[in-house]
Amino acid sequence: MRPQVVVVLAILFAIPAAASISVRRSPGNSKTIDVYVVDEKLTVAIGAIEPYLPKRVEFVLGKDPTVTFRAREIAPQKALLSIVDAARADLKDDDDRYLITNPGQPTVSLDVKDAEAREILKSMQRQCGIKNLIIDPQVQGSGTFLFNQVPCRQAFDIVLRSLGLAAQTYSDTLVSVGTGSH
Repeated sequence: MRPQVVVVLAILFAIPAAASISVRRSPGNSKTIDVYVVDEKLTVAIGAIEPYLPKRVEFVLGKDPTVTFRAREIAPQKALLSIVDAARADLKDDDDRYLITNPGQPTVSLDVKDAEAREILKSMQRQCGIKNLIIDPQVQGSGTFLFNQVPCRQAFDIVLRSLGLAAQTYSDTLVSVGTGSH
């Protein structure tokens, strides 16, 4: 082998593979897509197939894993499921959206009407595995919520916003909740 070829090959193998993505309608079937994803973030990969899906996609992820996936003439929903599986994430098909979460992420289920803010927060604390929850004495009010396995981060965000509260997270085990100016 000539020295120039050896140098070119050495350079090509030394360069890390660049992330790439291609999603397009399959030429032979307008109901399927061709998908090519190499070392791309999950959110980017799903964002590329989202225009072909019947509903929007929402992410509640702690980290955005990298995924590689290739398929020809695949239904967009099947591509979504396959890419989420390849990233080892969870997919929930709600009425108006697809929700992608980290596996094993704790969730909240609530069915309360005019419940006191403190009781709602304490229930969420137990379900989310938060060991230490500090609630400011000024926290008051009540709310009505119906959640069925909503990821903790999203549930807290909704409850806090609805009740005009704010939270400071110090670690996975310590959260402080106070009034909106907290």
